[in-house]
Amino acid sequence: MKHRILSFLFLSLVLLTMIGCSNEENSADGKTDEQIAAIYVQTLGYTIVVHGGETGKYTLEQKRLENLDDMQLWGVQKKEPDAFLGKEIVTYQFIVKDHPLEQQYSPDDYSISVAIMLVDSKVIGGTSGPKSKIKNLVMAGGEYSIEGKTLKEIKDMDYSEWLDYWKQKYGKVTE
Repeated sequence: MKHRILSFLFLSLVLLTMIGCSNEENSADGKTDEQIAAIYVQTLGYTIVVHGGETGKYTLEQKRLENLDDMQLWGVQKKEPDAFLGKEIVTYQFIVKDHPLEQQYSPDDYSISVAIMLVDSKVIGGTSGPKSKIKNLVMAGGEYSIEGKTLKEIKDMDYSEWLDYWKQKYGKVTE
């Protein structure tokens, strides 16, 4: 009888451990998406000054690729959005220092904002940009890649060439 009770307790403990390890909020190694994004930012050599938390969560659908903001975001990604259609994208934002955009935008007047996109707890891309310390706004004028590169540097096309390509591949453009 004692053997059965001990076996039952042991199996219960094993099952509880397995259930605890399969928590959907955490990836396989126990890190949250925000922690994964932060580690990625740090591996790029940037120092995180502020954790901005989750700034967006959506399922990528074809219609979004017709929106100018989403077009510009995908214009500075190394990967095309096709692989992520129908998947949930979660974005986390950080204010960083030691970023290449600090060469263009004075750290006295601007902080650099970095947004990291994840799908299934894996980094798929992101953006960066200057944020005015005076007006507390992200500067207009297009997106930069996580590394501070422009659409031309990433896609090797000027904006009008890329826009033609985008319209042919993903359809009309809406504001």
